[in-house]
Amino acid sequence: MEKNRKLMKNLVDISAMVTQSTNFFEIKDQIVDKMLEVVEPTKACINLFYDNNFEHAYLVCSATLDYIPTLFPQNSKIGTKLDFKEAYPEYIHEAIEQKKIIYVSDIFEDPKAIDERELAKMEGYTGRIVFPLVVNYNVIGFMTCFLTDEDSLEELDITFISSVASLIALSIEITLDNEHTKELIDKLRESISNINEVTAKLHLNNNVNEFMKSLNNQAKKLTKSEQAFIVIDDLNYDYKIFSAMENRNRKKIDFQKILLKIGEHDEDGNYVNDNASMIIDGVELENYIYYKLKDGNKLLGCILCSNNSQGYTQDDFNILELISKQVVLGMQLYKYNQSETKHKLIANELNILNKQQKLIMNESEMNLDNDKDLYFYHRPATVIGGDFYHAQVINENKVAYIIADVMGHGIVSNYIVAMIKGCFKTLCYNYQTAADIMNKLNQILYDEFDKMDVFTTCIVGIIDSKNNTLDISNAGHYYPIIIDNSGNIQLTEGNLCKKNVPLGVLEDINYEQNTISIKDSSMICMYTDGIIEIKNQNKEEFGIDRFEVFLSENYKLKKDDFITELKKELENFVPKNNFDDDILIVCLSNK
Repeated sequence: MEKNRKLMKNLVDISAMVTQSTNFFEIKDQIVDKMLEVVEPTKACINLFYDNNFEHAYLVCSATLDYIPTLFPQNSKIGTKLDFKEAYPEYIHEAIEQKKIIYVSDIFEDPKAIDERELAKMEGYTGRIVFPLVVNYNVIGFMTCFLTDEDSLEELDITFISSVASLIALSIEITLDNEHTKELIDKLRESISNINEVTAKLHLNNNVNEFMKSLNNQAKKLTKSEQAFIVIDDLNYDYKIFSAMENRNRKKIDFQKILLKIGEHDEDGNYVNDNASMIIDGVELENYIYYKLKDGNKLLGCILCSNNSQGYTQDDFNILELISKQVVLGMQLYKYNQSETKHKLIANELNILNKQQKLIMNESEMNLDNDKDLYFYHRPATVIGGDFYHAQVINENKVAYIIADVMGHGIVSNYIVAMIKGCFKTLCYNYQTAADIMNKLNQILYDEFDKMDVFTTCIVGIIDSKNNTLDISNAGHYYPIIIDNSGNIQLTEGNLCKKNVPLGVLEDINYEQNTISIKDSSMICMYTDGIIEIKNQNKEEFGIDRFEVFLSENYKLKKDDFITELKKELENFVPKNNFDDDILIVCLSNK
């Protein structure tokens, strides 16, 4: 946000320089200095062609290269004269011929810059970007910016420099042709004053509608048009219209067709007089002028004004071009602000959801009868994980629990977790077996899961402390690891814990349950795949065997000591502490 404000402030300052001066050569260095205050290019230079002669280019600013000016003598023209064909690389010729911005990020890799490499070594730059200066559809010069390895340009920077280039071209035009200078300057001063005002409001309240309507009204007023409108196919709108014309006409015009028709033209803008007209669906727009709204080569929309009885002039065209640059810059600032706001809101929501999820699982830790503890360790890979555990007391002897691994992470997985928890708690009041709870869960959640194209693996268990039994129903989840009183691993595959398909995969399915005696078991550990699939620097997985060894060596530890040792084990295996998936283990410890 701070950078955006600096860009806008400096653009306003440069605009003021241009409108307050009739001599480009008196302000050229200040413009470049002001531009380089807020973008990263190390240096920039402006080159001009005089009298439509492209044989020579003239460097006209002081903030230029150190080496080149010493090679060429001064002459009667303002600037240092260079042979354009010989002194400039191929990509600059291409930018001039095609009137487009060209960015060469690496001079030493791009074949079009091969002739420039010696100069780049001497001057210490590695990248260069070219902005043609266009007046009346003619290239009158170009500005280039030089970048080192440490410099970088974002899209917003390029748009800002492009706006500066347009102001430079306008300043040059004012200097070279003073016939309508005063009238044009008065118009531009009024225009820029209003643009600055609405841009400041855009920063304060982020109201893009007010911003666009104000600029549109400026275009209508300054070009003396009866009607004007901005058509935008961006900002997540479908051909959004900001109009300064009668509603009765607006309803009749297909704005999408206008944008498509203008998009077919090669030039960025044009004005048509002599009673020529554009006809869209029978609606006639007489004496019209337009300018495209572009981000690089991408067409974002257009500004179109029509019905000026006196006909449009080049001054009108220059004003429309200037407004179009402000519209594009405003669009980018608006989207950036929206993105920043959205990210802050999402971050806040995720933090709230994260706290909620921790609270949901923390209440599931409990001490059971007959010296049994039920506890867990959870480490989400992202702010909100897809792994979930919850325990619910059924009666004085029984506790039901669920451990689930929802496909995916983030807000969607949190939504699924909330659904599972709500359903599970309700079912625990009405059903007494793990199989019944699992079957009802699938029946309730199947339609919602199917619509969202998600599924979850899970285990539903019911611990009977009085009878020392554990009933388990398995929906596509890992088998629990059972450690007996001697520290040996008991196998639970097959008949001890039959595995079925995950929840949400099949609508008509019957989940079964198995009963396991836990009388002679010191620990039963249930887990999600995160701990098994984490990888070290050698791409080796932690794996089930390593996990079983850890459990066999540490099953006698109390909860806090056990979790401390688990963290050490994982940190030793993955030194960078970088886990790609959630880690969740749930332990039923039998003291």
